[in-house]
Amino acid sequence: MSRTTHIAQLPYKGNGLLWFSFITGFFPVLSIVLHCLGLITLQVCLFSIILPAFSFVIAAGIKIPVIGKIILKGWIAGIVAVALYDLSRVPFILNGWSDFIPKIGAWLTNTNEPDVLLGYLWRYVGNGGGMGAAFFVLMYQFKRSERMVLIGLLYGLFIFASLMCILLIFKEAREMMFKITPLTFTGSFIGHVIYGIVLGMIWRRFNHAAGRG
Repeated sequence: MSRTTHIAQLPYKGNGLLWFSFITGFFPVLSIVLHCLGLITLQVCLFSIILPAFSFVIAAGIKIPVIGKIILKGWIAGIVAVALYDLSRVPFILNGWSDFIPKIGAWLTNTNEPDVLLGYLWRYVGNGGGMGAAFFVLMYQFKRSERMVLIGLLYGLFIFASLMCILLIFKEAREMMFKITPLTFTGSFIGHVIYGIVLGMIWRRFNHAAGRG
């Protein structure tokens, strides 16, 4: 039995929920963009958009366990992937790439005090985990099982290209996150490549496990 068949035989329910979950996975990173552009503060996004949406997805995932499992696996995969991404950032930070992640903690508390714990909690639970869950939902929707390293790579590059476009277009984003230099471009590029490839590899492993089950 092929790996594609394994995915296709998963119970297929809640198409609308899956697409809503996919969009919700991007809410944390989109909220940072909205905050940097001065449209909605990150704190308002958290309480008025992200927490209600995440709560709904969690409740729906409990009601429909097969979907909940996919979302949970993707969220965990995203955390693993962003952890490896951050390991690749260390040499670049040591060479002068200013780490803006602690600033996220200040945005969340509406203060001028960077908070490393809150910033990285957002990065892992929100950004990394959310986009990981979105990737798993997308792969489930399209029943993908082949060439997952390539697909994961393209996903990571899509996120990277979106970030670069935002930084190039909006001065506010560059001022609040980071300016594009050879150092930051290379570091971000490598990190997103790692993030995407790791997601693809974990999805492939998840698919194998589902087939054995």
